[in-house]
Amino acid sequence: MLGPVGVQALKNMGTLCQETHDFEEQAALLRGWNQDYAQISSGAFSGYVSDMRFEDVHLFLEYTSQSLYQSGRLDDDTVAIGIPLTAQHQGMFCGSVSTAESMHVFSGDDGFEFFSPGELVMGGISVSRSALLNSLAPQEQQWLMQHDGQAHVQSLDPAKVQAVREFMSGVFHLVGQTPEILENRQITASMRSTVLGLLADCLIDSQQLQSEHLSPSKCWHIVSESRALVHSRSENPVSVAELCQHLGVSRRTLQYSFQNLLNTSPVAYLRSQRLNGTRRMLKQGVSVTDAATAWGFWHFGHFSQEYKKLFGELPSDTLRRQGEIAAKKH
Repeated sequence: MLGPVGVQALKNMGTLCQETHDFEEQAALLRGWNQDYAQISSGAFSGYVSDMRFEDVHLFLEYTSQSLYQSGRLDDDTVAIGIPLTAQHQGMFCGSVSTAESMHVFSGDDGFEFFSPGELVMGGISVSRSALLNSLAPQEQQWLMQHDGQAHVQSLDPAKVQAVREFMSGVFHLVGQTPEILENRQITASMRSTVLGLLADCLIDSQQLQSEHLSPSKCWHIVSESRALVHSRSENPVSVAELCQHLGVSRRTLQYSFQNLLNTSPVAYLRSQRLNGTRRMLKQGVSVTDAATAWGFWHFGHFSQEYKKLFGELPSDTLRRQGEIAAKKH
């Protein structure tokens, strides 16, 4: 999580940052959430919302200095989650204990109630329910429709929590530095794909999906078709959600197939393909920022670490060496 300095840093990241000193004004900042806030802890209130919208995606960071009682209800065709980027105390969400590691599912038929702790920065993601369902394999669609009817708190694997935090902090920092990228349809399409993949990974418990018998030949077909799709999209990253939808299989089936044949996960395989894609662009003289964003890397610090782990050098080293080669030719 982010330390105390992170609150101010995040405040500067959003494309649209609205500050308030009134909790009722704060409640109205998230359009479409139909919220009411009541302050619980003592002291002057301060807060802000930084948010961005592209296509059918809404991302936001909300800071609230005091503990609040929040209630609200989202539109029926909206799926929304929130994961704290920083939280010093526990809260209560729809009758369950809410911690810094909890995923909060805000969408649901009856709305939500949230006793939120003070000094909270919540990272939120919302998309249309139809868009999320359309990105899933049939079995996952059925599972989600059966389990997402009510707002609730859900425990997540720490790696999934960290993935959401890294994406949120990375993309807000990137857009805060270069807001014009939201006008680039290729980049926003890649962001949207990432968002849908994150939501699917967080919301769907693949271990509860019905298992199917997978022969070695079936596993090979799944892996082979996955590789073919990835290579047919050599200029754009492919997500796990897209693979599942394209193949008509669940994440559990995809995971088993890759693990059984290649001893790796689909996520790791796709990450290596994306890193190779950035390397190809760097060797063409494309900047590190442009290459990373083109291939869906939003947190540049972690991107550089992953790149060096795979290739033994930093992306800036690849780019510099390519520049030296080009200079010698001239």
